[in-house]
Parts: sequence; structure tokens; C-alpha cells
Amino acid sequence: MRFRRVSVCTLTVGLLLGACALAQVQVDAQQSSQPASTATVPRLIRIQGAVRDEAGKPLSGRVGVTFSLYKDQNDQEVVWQENQNVQLDSAGRYSVLLGATNESGLPLEIFSAGEARWLGVRPDGQAEQSRILLLSVAYALKAADAETLGGKPASAFVLADSQYSSAQPASGTQVGSANSQRGSQILTPGSGAILLNPVSPTSCSSITSGGTATANQISKFTSACNIENSAIFESGGNVGIGNTSPAGMLDVSGTAFFGGSLSALAGVVIPPTGTATTAKGYISNPLDFEASVWNTILGGPGPYVFRLQAEPAGNDSSTTGETLNLLYGVPGFVTETGISVNIVNKNGINYGYLNFAPGQTFPGAGGTVTSVGTGAGLTGGPITNSGTISIPAAGVTNSMLANPSITVQAGSGLQGGGTVALGGTVTLTNSASGGTVTSVGTGAGLTGGPITTSGTISIPAAGVTNSMLANPSITVQAGSGLSGGGTVALGGTVTISAAGGNVATLPFFVTGGERTGASQAPTLNVTKLWGFLLPYNVITTEITYDVTTTDNTANNYDIGIFDGSGNLVANIGPTPGTTFAPTKSFRTLKWTQGSTALNAGRYYIAFTTNCSTLCAKVAAGPTYVSFALNVSAGASSGGALPSKMTPPADAWGTGLQPTVVIQ
Repeated sequence: MRFRRVSVCTLTVGLLLGACALAQVQVDAQQSSQPASTATVPRLIRIQGAVRDEAGKPLSGRVGVTFSLYKDQNDQEVVWQENQNVQLDSAGRYSVLLGATNESGLPLEIFSAGEARWLGVRPDGQAEQSRILLLSVAYALKAADAETLGGKPASAFVLADSQYSSAQPASGTQVGSANSQRGSQILTPGSGAILLNPVSPTSCSSITSGGTATANQISKFTSACNIENSAIFESGGNVGIGNTSPAGMLDVSGTAFFGGSLSALAGVVIPPTGTATTAKGYISNPLDFEASVWNTILGGPGPYVFRLQAEPAGNDSSTTGETLNLLYGVPGFVTETGISVNIVNKNGINYGYLNFAPGQTFPGAGGTVTSVGTGAGLTGGPITNSGTISIPAAGVTNSMLANPSITVQAGSGLQGGGTVALGGTVTLTNSASGGTVTSVGTGAGLTGGPITTSGTISIPAAGVTNSMLANPSITVQAGSGLSGGGTVALGGTVTISAAGGNVATLPFFVTGGERTGASQAPTLNVTKLWGFLLPYNVITTEITYDVTTTDNTANNYDIGIFDGSGNLVANIGPTPGTTFAPTKSFRTLKWTQGSTALNAGRYYIAFTTNCSTLCAKVAAGPTYVSFALNVSAGASSGGALPSKMTPPADAWGTGLQPTVVIQ
């Protein structure tokens, strides 16, 4: 089970102390000795807490939790650690005993130093939560040490009074007799005895060696009482394992296995296999990554190896370097894959290049281009789906050309000329009255040249483009009784519509078929449209609507009207919920455009917000026939309608439409 973020609350830390009783033993000549029995203090700490998700909701089921003890609140070194699977109830609560996973419970030494201990709790897959200081009750575990001396029971000690005669053998034999057993003597109450050092059950009469010890070689016991050389050698503070000439603080000859993680705080250096000469460079020692895969042909596991190694480049030259190569194979036989990384220095900067073997390609060939932008001299970008990239009129300037000028030389009978930029002018004149023009060329917008004897210069079809005109557009204004018009380029289109002729002008119009019974909410950051037909002219200054769900927050709402060409002709502007929908009632708000004339025709109600949850709603007609019902016209921002939108294609149907009064 994984959690995105988990809050752990530790409620109670308590110590369970079981009954502790020390059995007394009476020894006399008629009784055989019996081992003393001691009830062990249960070294456990009860922890109660709860596990919740980031929303504060309690979790349930089984959860893996790691409990750790530290010396202080921010210490990174763990004094003690334990993993337990805890069972959560319906409220997310749990109760566990620290030390329960070990038969002996918590180690006594973690509390024996009298130092503070901090508890860290970490659910699986999550960072450790804030640590909790354990109170003094946990240190009562040290009370169990009262039954021992230095952690050892009384049976591990011999006894002696001032005459060394108060300790008696457990079996009744005399101390020092051939049958006495050292270490089995029992402290007799009232004897006045004192504790001595523990006595080993066995001892060596002498420590032997083969006489072959080597200076600086670390010794080891080859048997209980014999010492010989080990494989560990120390010289000048350097330690060698498997060698007697350690090159560093630790030098291991042979294969080393690490069961835990290996931390190299100063980095890892993999040296070359030799020192280069003019005849040869040397590769690095390899770094192998092995995997084991069950192979049905082999009928068993098969090992495979990826190897990284550095290889010399440019040996015995002035441009030396190395490449990092990837090899592949099985143990004992790996070969080059052809994939390598090399460095090229350009202007003092090192650039890494990924190389492939012949025939190999970079993964991802044939992928998808997600965006194409356009720079100088081009228009149409960025294109993220589909579109057209074009060179606009006058888009290619002289500065983009390799040769932005021409040289005109005056020939026989002419004078003038010279170098002229494209689009510039050069003049040639007769050097003598009555000279002859020998050639006439034609430029943009003309055809027929060059003419060297006779010919016709013409303007071809579509030869004169808008870019050649000083005034490439016209402005069409809608007169009385018309709407539309505007500035349009030559060859473009402008629409003029009848403004309604003799259609009557009334003071208001109601959408939604003048009915309610349903509610309509806006959509977060989306301009939603509902189409309606205005059958007569209306001069409007405000809008009235019925609030069915309130929103007394700073969330913004905007409601307005687009005409059939997609122009925003009236809207209230981004309005906070405290003004737009403070109560369930009819609300009237002014248009930001002031008094607006709406001629009979096609329009769209538009509604948007930046509210994400618990948003306001307005009354709506439940079964309204329209050519646009809750249709998206693109994104909005900040709870404000855009000034322009692209009208959607008509899609007649029946559905909800906000019921508003345009007046």
C-alpha cells in the first residue's frame, strides 16, 4: 500500500511492566540444588497513534510502519529500529508494542546511558514524520537491570568472604576438590560474601602458535588456544586483505561482497588497467551490471552483463581523450554494442556526443513533432496540431539574402549605373544625345522583358498584389438600417446585414422560453454558449437572472451576449460571487458597455467562471430548442469572457438554457 502523504499522530507512550519475582533457594546437605527461576521484565513500550491521508481522512487496513529511536530530534544515526505491520481500525487508530518483533524485546542498553531518546514513525513509502521525545516512563526499562550485575545473572559469579570460605559448592562438595565445578556456586543469604569477577567455565593453560608469525600480520585464533596468521595485514596505517603491500587505507585483493549499501562519500575512481605508452593506451577496469534470467533452453538461470568501460582515444597524439563505451554479453564474453559517448571541445566548451554503430538509429525515430514555430520571414506558427507556414508579403528582407544587391554597369553609349540594393533605383542615361536603348527588363508585377530589339511589357493576371499597393484595403461602414462592415483587404470579404428594417423595438427579451424549473452552472475557465433568436430590437442596459445556488466567495463570474459574428456586445465583466450570487433571489446587474442596441437576429448567451467547487447556479428553462446548447467556445481566464470568439457550427437540439431578462 502506498500513500501520497500520511500524517501519523502518536497518542500515548506507555511501559508494560509484568510481575517480577525472584525465587529464593535454600541449600542444605539433604537437598539437591535447583536453578533459580526469574520472571523476565517484558521490555516493551506501547505506542498508540492514528494514520490519516493528506485530506485528514483516517485510513484502514494493514499498514507497514518503521519505528526508529534516535539520540536527538535531528540525528541521522539510528539507535534502534523495528518494522511492524500495524492494523488500523475504522478511525485509523492503531496500538503496537515496540520490541515485539524480538524475543528479548527492546535492548536494555538503549536506555542505560541516561540520554534522551526521540521516536520517529514512518509509514511505508513515505518520509519520516516529526519525531517525538520519549518521556521518563520508557526509562523504567532500566529497572530490569537491577536483577543483574553488568547485565549478568548471579550464577555467573563466585563468592568469597574475607577468609574465602563462605561460598559453598551447589552439590555439597568442598571448594577446590576434584569434583567441584567452578561457576556453579550459589550466594547463600547471610553469608557476608562479596561478588568477585566472573569465572570462565574453561581456560587455556597456555596460548600456542606455530612460530610462523609475520610482522604486521593480524593474528587470529585457529583453535581455542592457538594463534596463527590471518589474511589481514597492516603497514603504516594501511590495511591489506589478501596482500602484504596495501596501497591505501584498505586494499582488498580478490572478490569482495557487501551485503548492505556501499557509500563512497569522496566518489569512486575506477583506474585504468595499465599505464599508457607511445605504443598503446589502456582501457579502464570494467563496471559490470549483471542480471539473471531463467532460460528455457538452458533449463536454468542465465547470467547477462552490461559493461561500462572507458577506452583511450587518440593515443600518442596532441588530441587525446577517452570514450565511455557500453558492452554486452555474458560473464567472460562481452563485446562492444557500438554505443559510446565522446567529448568534443568547441571554443573551450566540452560537448558530449552519443555515437552509434553503423546501421543503428537513435531511439524515437519516427516520433511526433508536437510544435512547429516560425521565425523571421515566416508566419503561421506555432503549429501544435495542423496549419500552414507561409512567407508573408514583404516577409523576405534584404538582410536575409546572401546577395542583397546588384551592380549595373553602363555599356557603350550609356553612363551611370553602379551597385543598387534590391528594391532600389539606378539611373542610366545616354552619354550622347540620340543614344540607343539596347535592353529593357521587367521587374515585379511586369512580364515581357528583357527586350533588346522590340517587344511588349505587360501586367500579368494577378501580377499586382496587395503588397504593391499603397492602400491595400477598404473600409465598409454600415449605414442606417444595416449592421456589420469594417476594414477588409482587397480580395477579402465583408458582411453587411439588415438591421431589422421596420422591426419593432421593445424594452426587454426573456431567454429560456420564459420558463424555469432547472439550474445551470458555468464551467471552470471555459466560455459556454447557448444560442437564441432575438425576434425584435432591444435597447438594453442590464440583465436580470434568478440565483438558485449561492456563492459568497471571491470567485469571479461573467455572463454576457455574443452576436452572430462572435463579437462580445454586452457583459457584466468578472464579478465576485459576493455580488453575483450572494442570496437565492433575482439579481440585476448593469452591462459594462452601458446602453447597447441589439437588432433582431442570432445571438449567444455566454457564461463562465474561475470557480472550481461549490459554484453558483442560475435558473434555466429545461426543454429549450436552440442551435447551440451548452457549447464550448474556447478557454476563458479569471472568470472573464473574451472579446471575440469563433461561432460554433449549428447543432439544433433540445436542452437547458439559462433564463435571463435582457432589458
